[in-house]
Amino acid sequence: MAIIGIDLGTSTCEIAYFKDGKPQIILNDKGERITPSYVGIDTNGDIVVGQDAKDQFIGRRQFTTMEYKRLMGTNEKIRLGDKLYFPEEISAIMLKYLKECAEKYLKEEVTEAVITVPANFNNNQREATLNAAKLAGLKVERLINEPTAAALAFGLKNIDKNLKVLVFDFGGGTLDVTVLEIFDGVIDVMSSYGDPFLGGKDFDERLCEFIIQEMKRRINFHVAQDDFLTMSKIKAAAEEAKKNLSFDKEALIVIENVYSNGNIIDFKIKISREEFEEMVFDLVERAGYIIDKALEDKDLSYDDIDLVLMVGGTTRIPLVRKYVKEKLNKDIKTEINPDEAVALGAAIQAAIMSGKMDEEKGLMITDICPYNLGVASVAEINGQLFADVFSKIIERNTTIPTSKSKEFYTLYDNQTEVEIKAYQTLDNDCLFVDDATFIGSFHLSGIPENKAGKEAILVEFSYDLNGNIKITATIKSNGISKDLEIKNQSSLSLDQVIEKMDAIDDSWKKSRLASKYKITIETAEKKIKQMDDIKLKNELFDLVVKLKEYIKNEDEENADLIDGRILDFILDI
Repeated sequence: MAIIGIDLGTSTCEIAYFKDGKPQIILNDKGERITPSYVGIDTNGDIVVGQDAKDQFIGRRQFTTMEYKRLMGTNEKIRLGDKLYFPEEISAIMLKYLKECAEKYLKEEVTEAVITVPANFNNNQREATLNAAKLAGLKVERLINEPTAAALAFGLKNIDKNLKVLVFDFGGGTLDVTVLEIFDGVIDVMSSYGDPFLGGKDFDERLCEFIIQEMKRRINFHVAQDDFLTMSKIKAAAEEAKKNLSFDKEALIVIENVYSNGNIIDFKIKISREEFEEMVFDLVERAGYIIDKALEDKDLSYDDIDLVLMVGGTTRIPLVRKYVKEKLNKDIKTEINPDEAVALGAAIQAAIMSGKMDEEKGLMITDICPYNLGVASVAEINGQLFADVFSKIIERNTTIPTSKSKEFYTLYDNQTEVEIKAYQTLDNDCLFVDDATFIGSFHLSGIPENKAGKEAILVEFSYDLNGNIKITATIKSNGISKDLEIKNQSSLSLDQVIEKMDAIDDSWKKSRLASKYKITIETAEKKIKQMDDIKLKNELFDLVVKLKEYIKNEDEENADLIDGRILDFILDI
């Protein structure tokens, strides 16, 4: 059974797998290598995904969504018609479609994947991505940072070289800059910095603003915010003009069927590449700042970099390539398709994990924690005590998996409990937690009564390869401890995932086998909601997902095996 690699991008998605010693792109059901990241509801009330959803964007803007990746890990909801969805529900619909495309292409069941995320995704966003995969019936073997995946695709072709590489990953919604070293078949990620709100869509927005202003100036047409039809036309035209200006020095923008002075007209205007570059130059300069921050973190200079690897569709913009090349004075490598590099790298990671790639002949890779992780504490600054000081425990760019700890002491006499509040931040100079992102908290009781400062609490942070965080606090004098896995900040809890899963894919219920296993599934899902142990909840959930998959595929033999495992699991706990 293949483990596929998925690039779940803001603008587009790609799927890949490993075959004949190399990663290969999986075509979607339309025979295309790239799938637009659009989800919508058509006139029949059915969900449409990819190109079909993009094709209806202009006419059915209120029933179509894009750029939902930027909302992952938040509680914001997305409206499609009269229904509201969490961002991970929309991502799950996309992942389910990609899963089905892979199954059709490979002619086999697909239940596992390596999924890529921006290096700057925080814990909430990563957990939301994992929940989306669960909803889609996929077990995530690894979340891998997008620039790291791109480096894998490049490293496979340059395994015998010794290079320091700057990966400039500029996609539709995010920018990540990662510095890594390739040596003796090892890819060692050194540092990473990014901007989760800088991407190709921001370039589109500048063109949209230009079109709106010109329509007002030239034909006195004012675009209302609730004029979804016209705004959809403008967005589509802006994206097309941006692409054309990557190859031509001038682009013609056409907005069809605009009402002006009592007439229906087609608004047309030309824009030169020079005009476009002037209106987006500050965005490119922001990208330059990200490059500098990634290098500063490891005290690296431009001269330390041997080459630049560009990936992501936004790197096709000539100004972007020119700016980076001139800033670093380095060769720009574009030998790997910028749209496909991340998915290909994810497929390589999947091959390493599944044993399809010989480790002795293949690649080894290290990755990093992209954030500073720490807790709120009381500390002395310039001779004065302050509360809510950010006390760093794991430094950003530390190689993962890792565990680091720090001792703290009671603040007042006879203190018997303490609240541990955890935060993360990109800022290396962050002083107070108000400037960081809260990620979770818990109380630890059982501290022996004693004088202030006499009882020590050891706080340990662990950060795994999927970017999950575990915090353990231990009272040193008596060994009492408590821990917390930071997995509770996603929009959806695991129990909510279970409730919504059948709304995403209830096809198993239509199988002739459904009635045979219905009681097992209902019992297991009820048990999951009653359980407190996160690890056990996830194990049982994965078994239920597998059972539904076998039922859907009419595979009674394997369904019987999983049915037995579920019943044994429930009895054991």
